[in-house]
Amino acid sequence: MKKNIASIVSIGMASGFAATAYIVPSPGLPSSRSSIASSRQSSTGIFFRDDDTIDVVGLELQSKMRSIVAQRTRQRRETHRPANVKSAISLEDFATVIDEGRREGRLVVVRFHATWCKTCHAIRPSFDRAASSNPEIIFVDVPVLESNSNLHQGLGVESIPFGHIYHPEEGLVEERKLSRKTFSDFEGLIKMHSSS
Repeated sequence: MKKNIASIVSIGMASGFAATAYIVPSPGLPSSRSSIASSRQSSTGIFFRDDDTIDVVGLELQSKMRSIVAQRTRQRRETHRPANVKSAISLEDFATVIDEGRREGRLVVVRFHATWCKTCHAIRPSFDRAASSNPEIIFVDVPVLESNSNLHQGLGVESIPFGHIYHPEEGLVEERKLSRKTFSDFEGLIKMHSSS
């Protein structure tokens, strides 16, 4: 197999991802070095990732690398959320977080979202920044799932992304549809209610 390997590429990226890619010409393609550059899109890439798994890909090398980097970026975003951001996927989880806010005298800010919603993805960085700048407030992510549709219907969530603000003494004080344009107004409401 060694004589069929056209080139070996070691890849290291700033995201902490490392891989070795072996580019092997597909059957029927010339194996000379001069023809490799023109046949890369038809080549097979064998990836030995840093977690010792092997991927054999018949797709374009660039496309596979982009998907791996995108996956690592998503994983990094998930693990680097502010400590005061919680997730509630059931009615019991939601009630527990609201009760915790009431017992501790803390404001609770809720974002209802879905994985397929582009606007939800667009406002997530703003939501995380608001959580980072307000560590005394509890922030909650509530995804729309088939198993928790009763939660969204019961709380009157008409559309997504949608936001609620719960005051420890007054209960639900704000509810509104969220967007990138209106999120700064929502942050103003958070500050107003946290100071009262």
